[in-house]
Amino acid sequence: MRLIHPFHPRCGEAFEFLERLNSWRGDVVLVLDGQGRRCSFPLEWTDMALVDAFVAAAGEGCPYRTGDLVELADLVAGLLSGSRHGVGEMTP
Repeated sequence: MRLIHPFHPRCGEAFEFLERLNSWRGDVVLVLDGQGRRCSFPLEWTDMALVDAFVAAAGEGCPYRTGDLVELADLVAGLLSGSRHGVGEMTP
């Protein structure tokens, strides 16, 4: 399994897949990193998720998924307005 979320510092890193789970926020994948530590990521941050239709239509022209950009815009807007809503809720 490869992490493909463009804003994550470990983007592009490969992990050993353990299992897919359903959590309160949606589907997550449980993986082992290179040091054998267990960690989890939202399914949509991995190459196991379905390809976003916009990214597929854009071909190589757009490396970002629409939902990721909307989420980032909401986070930035919240930070600029001084609101703490959403801050600290992202999975590392």
